[in-house]
Amino acid sequence: MSTTTIDRTYLNRAVRGRTVLVITLIFLTAVAGFIGFGNVRDLAADLTASYTTTTGQVVDEGTERVLEGSRRSKHWEEYRTVTVTYEVPGTAGSDEIRSDTIQVGETLDIWVRDQTGEVTLEAPAGPDFWQWFWAVTMSLLTALLAWWSVIAVRNSIRLLAFRPGTRQPDVVFALSGAVPRATGRNGRRQVLELTGRIEWSSDGLRVGEQASLTVPASHTAAVSGFPPRIPGYRVSQRATEDGIVVVHLPESDVWWAATLTFPSTLQSGAVAGSATTSG
Repeated sequence: MSTTTIDRTYLNRAVRGRTVLVITLIFLTAVAGFIGFGNVRDLAADLTASYTTTTGQVVDEGTERVLEGSRRSKHWEEYRTVTVTYEVPGTAGSDEIRSDTIQVGETLDIWVRDQTGEVTLEAPAGPDFWQWFWAVTMSLLTALLAWWSVIAVRNSIRLLAFRPGTRQPDVVFALSGAVPRATGRNGRRQVLELTGRIEWSSDGLRVGEQASLTVPASHTAAVSGFPPRIPGYRVSQRATEDGIVVVHLPESDVWWAATLTFPSTLQSGAVAGSATTSG
């Protein structure tokens, strides 16, 4: 336990494997942030917009081609447009609006957006429900993804920098079984699941509780057997919460990065969710 130099072969594999997760989270955060920024910007613009009521003159007509449809069945649609000219205090302008019924030469009551010169035929009603929904939803999603990204980067850095030195384990896991199993879509991801209970923890919590250690098969070594007690070193969160720990198999002298989970946490979450639904 006191050695400062360890075999990092499988820890480094775990770090490389987490690189994909980190890049994916950062990419999703950037995409959500870009969309959310646009939603918030448009919402703020509509909230602060002012309009001038005036009379417009229809002076021309034309068509507008718009690419519409789903990703698999996009097609071009043509819409009839008319050009409306107007005068407001201090300036004159024009805008194109879609209409199948308005004819050239007509005079209309219109509302002109002071900031952009955009013309509408109906009194502006301000932001609608969906503008608020998407602005709030995308902002919250961006914040959540950013938080996950920070945690993922932090854990990867901690895992990369992990050195046990003279550090004592944060948790001792009493092993009861080791079972390989398939997870993910179509069962393509192979993992090794170690089941047992917490025999000792540095904070004195969760002792005696059932727990499991899960390690991707590609991040493990072939070992002749598993010790009855496995020491674990905290990487993320507290040692007695779901999170990442570095485990050491002394007999084989291998170090793995594992995910520590507690069935009781999942059960309490499911019970809470059921109670909320029932309520």
